[in-house]
Amino acid sequence: MSGSMALAQILWRSPSASSTPVLGSAIAVGAVVLALVVYAVVKSRGGSTGPSFNKAGFRRAARAAGLEKDQLRFLEEFARASGLSNPDFVFRNPQKLDAFFKDAFRTIEKSADSEAEAEDRKARLFSARERLTHASAQGGSVRSTRQLGRGTPLTFIAPGEESYPSVILAVEPSGIAVEPVADSYGEPLRFRRGTKITCYFYAKGHEGYQFATRVTGWEKIGGKDAMVLAHSEAVSPLPARRHARRAMKAPCTYYRVAVSAAAGKGKGASKAKVEGTAYPGTIVDISAGGLGIQSANPFAAGEFVKIAFDAGSGGQAAFAKVIRMNKNKGIGGEMHVQFVKISRQGLNAILSYVYGYSD
Repeated sequence: MSGSMALAQILWRSPSASSTPVLGSAIAVGAVVLALVVYAVVKSRGGSTGPSFNKAGFRRAARAAGLEKDQLRFLEEFARASGLSNPDFVFRNPQKLDAFFKDAFRTIEKSADSEAEAEDRKARLFSARERLTHASAQGGSVRSTRQLGRGTPLTFIAPGEESYPSVILAVEPSGIAVEPVADSYGEPLRFRRGTKITCYFYAKGHEGYQFATRVTGWEKIGGKDAMVLAHSEAVSPLPARRHARRAMKAPCTYYRVAVSAAAGKGKGASKAKVEGTAYPGTIVDISAGGLGIQSANPFAAGEFVKIAFDAGSGGQAAFAKVIRMNKNKGIGGEMHVQFVKISRQGLNAILSYVYGYSD
């Protein structure tokens, strides 16, 4: 029998009208004393009064989610510090998983002894996060456009392979209302009713999806025109990407890079020269693998570029190769470039934006 229970029973056996207040005070004091004793015993044994870290459970859940041994061991220190007691739930819940990684990111920023150490640890953190993203993208959880929400960025490809970034303004029973887009001259484009288009978007878990639809009409939302697209019950996952991607609308500058064979440097050696003409563009999506750039002066697939941009953490520069270019109906088009050289700091800045850790 505990000390507090014994004290309560002794006092309860001889109650009287005049002793009731004293009795209540004695019971309260006994409960407080008991709590303090329990706390002292637990602390003396090196324990904790809250949920404890489940080491075996964390490693099991991390392996099941697709992490490698060195990655789960690296994350283990953050899980231990936060007292993670239900790792299975965290690894199955995208929001909880993002919160865990965001806390780890902030811990690194606060505790690193130097900038170099911080960038190194961020790179290891993002390596694990990207692996989990790739593993989860093997399957798809979005099946219908009715599951989408207001504010979801999406890109649609109209007849002629023109690519346009937009955003969902409303999801209604009759269809999806999206923000109108403009051509390279800034003029609004009004696609006719019945126009068939293909859309793709990225969910909160950073998985990519696509669906085919058609324009059903136009309506006013908040006093502004909105294009309405028919719902689709056949949303399908995009081929699993190696890197998570996020829509973006930010200015950038790019330069053509002339690549030529380097004399006397051996077979396959080459040299690169950045040309002086600067071209303005707008980044429409971004990942650790590359960028989508809307521009009036896009380069052809196979060309090399140097890009100056800001992913939200200061100016960055990278060298890339144009792997695809979709022409606009009027002028210009959208370049999809793949990084061939980028600093670790630049890569960390991009991934901080992609996962929302710098928001």
